[in-house]
Amino acid sequence: MKSKLPLILSVALFFGLNTIYCYNKPKANFSTKMIITIDGGSATKKSPIARAIAKKFDLLYLETGAIYRTVTYALMKAGIGPEIGDKRRADKFLAKAKFKCFVQDGIVQFSINDIHLSAKEMRSKEINSNVAKYSSTFKSISDFCTKCALNILNLREFTEHKGLIAEGRTCGIMLFPDADLKFWFTAPESAKLDFRLNIEKEEDNPIERDDLDSKRAFYPMTKPEDAIVVWTSSRVMEANIALVAAFVEQKLDIKLHTGQK
Repeated sequence: MKSKLPLILSVALFFGLNTIYCYNKPKANFSTKMIITIDGGSATKKSPIARAIAKKFDLLYLETGAIYRTVTYALMKAGIGPEIGDKRRADKFLAKAKFKCFVQDGIVQFSINDIHLSAKEMRSKEINSNVAKYSSTFKSISDFCTKCALNILNLREFTEHKGLIAEGRTCGIMLFPDADLKFWFTAPESAKLDFRLNIEKEEDNPIERDDLDSKRAFYPMTKPEDAIVVWTSSRVMEANIALVAAFVEQKLDIKLHTGQK
């Protein structure tokens, strides 16, 4: 089956022309690019593993959660709360919001209304405790972030890399349903809590966030049917990276020798 990436790109650009801006125009045959998705709950080691795979295989790294976090901060700064009563204000704000994306050291970065957060700022206690509340209340946030993420395919840097690895909650369903490889990372609650507190040194509750994201009425956090399930708590970080890399190498070998798109 031929990839649907060109169609996805066209739809994303059509819906995003008025409010979403990337700096360059597409120049590559997207069907030749490797697309990998890693979805799963909070504190399942998605980010460090995705970054390592991106570096190893020369892929752009897209953390979709970074868009949600930036939107959360922008809404809070505008005085819009995560209550359903603020829905109309949130929808209006996002309808007019100006989004930009750029690449720095192989990592996709974002700004909304010229607001750009550093990795540390993005994981502040305030944002950590609110991001799931906002995204589970306002459907317009998920719609906005989806359009933003798809516009990454329009970046010149995308054409200069071998593909993209997207990490988040619903990348394999909402963004790239025809991805070459899909992973679903999972771990027991005790492992999630330990990783968040002792490794990432953050105080938010990943169990609470997962509960909100998996029960929201729109685009709930769901495992893609064709995703490879990885219990990340069963092995050390290096072993997890090696496991995912083995699947990627196998897929690359298949594409190389069969001409698979």
